Amino acid sequence: EEYKVLTTKVSSKLLTSAETAAESKDALASVNWGAPKVTGLSTEEMAKRIDTGLRNECWFVTGRSMPELFSDSFTFSDPQVSLNGIEEYSRGVRSFYKQGTAVGEIVCTAATAPSTITVVWRNYGTVNIGPGFDLAPYLVTTTLKTSASDGGLIVKQEDAFEVNKAELVKYNLFKSKRPALA
Repeated sequence: EEYKVLTTKVSSKLLTSAETAAESKDALASVNWGAPKVTGLSTEEMAKRIDTGLRNECWFVTGRSMPELFSDSFTFSDPQVSLNGIEEYSRGVRSFYKQGTAVGEIVCTAATAPSTITVVWRNYGTVNIGPGFDLAPYLVTTTLKTSASDGGLIVKQEDAFEVNKAELVKYNLFKSKRPALA
């Protein structure tokens, strides 16, 4: 795990999960980390599987991923952190988001270039920092890269988003003035 921003490293030490460690482990117990890999899919076929999987269980928030679609060399990065492995990624998002309140809504998923799948999704809800910190709704663009030399599996995930920190603080301080979510 590599933190790109000092404040992210500090705040990661403040993670307080609503789930106990045992509950979190149990929640991911049915994920088959050693599942046989599904190789040989075209980028379009992989995009369809990703879309179906995310709409059934948005692992970007729940951590309940589909390891059979990810290479053993999978890497993740966003503006704040980088890490290796689908299991490490899944456990990380599981502990970061307050389960039952955090939401990942898939807007669209498409094969956008050779070996590239783009997912646009809306993220909001509560994260487990301190007593809980609410995220105002914002869009995330996730770029998934597949590799033919790795059987067409996902080798890289990069999340891009912009969050106005002043607006985020205001969102948490003035809860009564929040717009209603549709």
